[in-house]
Amino acid sequence: MRSWILPFFFAVLTLISSGCPKPASEEPAGTGPPAGTALRVLVVDDPALGESIGYLKSEWEAQSGVGLAVEDAAAGQFDPGAAPAADVVIGPSHLLGPAAEAGWTALLPEAVLQNNQGNWSDVFAQVRSHEVAWKGEFRAVPFGSPVPVVYYRADLLEKAGRKPPATWTDYQAAAKALSGAAVIEPLAEGWAGIVLLARAAAYATHRDNLSTLFSISTMEPLVAGPPFVRALEELAASVDKKSLAMDPAAVRRAFWQGEAGMAVTWPTAADASLADVKPDFSAGVMALPGARDVFDVGDGQWETRPKGDDGRVPLLGAAGRLGMVSTSSQWPETAWQLLLWLTDEKWSVQVCAASPATTLFRHAHLAQANAWVERPMTADAATKYGECVAAALEGRQHLFALRIPGRSDYLAALDAAVRSAVEGKNPPEALGDAAARWRRITDELGVEKQKAAYRASLGLD
Repeated sequence: MRSWILPFFFAVLTLISSGCPKPASEEPAGTGPPAGTALRVLVVDDPALGESIGYLKSEWEAQSGVGLAVEDAAAGQFDPGAAPAADVVIGPSHLLGPAAEAGWTALLPEAVLQNNQGNWSDVFAQVRSHEVAWKGEFRAVPFGSPVPVVYYRADLLEKAGRKPPATWTDYQAAAKALSGAAVIEPLAEGWAGIVLLARAAAYATHRDNLSTLFSISTMEPLVAGPPFVRALEELAASVDKKSLAMDPAAVRRAFWQGEAGMAVTWPTAADASLADVKPDFSAGVMALPGARDVFDVGDGQWETRPKGDDGRVPLLGAAGRLGMVSTSSQWPETAWQLLLWLTDEKWSVQVCAASPATTLFRHAHLAQANAWVERPMTADAATKYGECVAAALEGRQHLFALRIPGRSDYLAALDAAVRSAVEGKNPPEALGDAAARWRRITDELGVEKQKAAYRASLGLD
């Protein structure tokens, strides 16, 4: 092993006495893998990310003396409930829950925090403290987690006498004022439920409530409640029906081609189809709107947020990528060092920005915001986007998109509710159907098992 990697191995012998979430060392530090050893890295559902890691194979091997074997796996081919035949798994952030519940995710070595390995403190707080944690323990390294934002035509809003909307009420008014300019959001299958969660986050996330999507005591679904109904009613009243065929990439392309006045998506530098698009309009980007009203599920009443609280609550886990180390790895210290190396300040932009499912995740990235956005976006808009991400991921409140077993089934039920409401179905009825389906999914998977997983996802024992 080269000298730069040895201090990491010896540092993991040092223990820290407290902290929550807390890391832990499951393996004693060693001297590293013998010559000729190769770490097996499995990249799930992200060929572009796997390819970008492959480009650094020679660099890693030259620095560490350890080989690297990178393999791709389609999402449907990977079962997070079974221990993988790999040292490292890099994939969608929602895999952490099922993987941790299955028991094969190693704990992050304590030296990472104690010695600030990989400049860990530079990572945005919500990602560092929550998205890579399970049951209060660190079990992953972040590769970036996009938060949905609003793209808007500054020229059209100005013409309509409107400012960029600060609340969802403002958003509704702006949508009407745009008169003929479509409002589009990704409502294709696999995305409609995510959009509803992103819209409902401001209404449903109350500072006094742990329960947002389910009751933490009974696992009764809460998605048919007032905050979600209001969000769906507003969504159905504002979006163009062509949104039903769009994922985030399609929304992004349609906006830059001048087909919308406002759009919900997120930027990426990985979309080559936009390289030659040159819009003839001025565009801006802003965080998703907030809300003055928030629902207290404990009291069953709406409340007005305190003065100074803009009510913006970001949705985490809409996409995102993270890296985990398997407990079956013979060389967990080296595997963690690889993940920290790939996501450090030097290599993270090259590696992570290649994926459309990631975004900037460090304070250091703010100076390089242009590296994370598509070419049509101006430098000023890119800077604003970076500020939006930093504000969202350094804030105190958030809502996680589901990351418990059965996630795809739960979200498919929400998809159906959203899409049917856009087609004209009564939103309370549509969400009532979704809640009924959620109950059946929970029953099928086991109420107690799902309750334990949901509580763990919130950092509870």
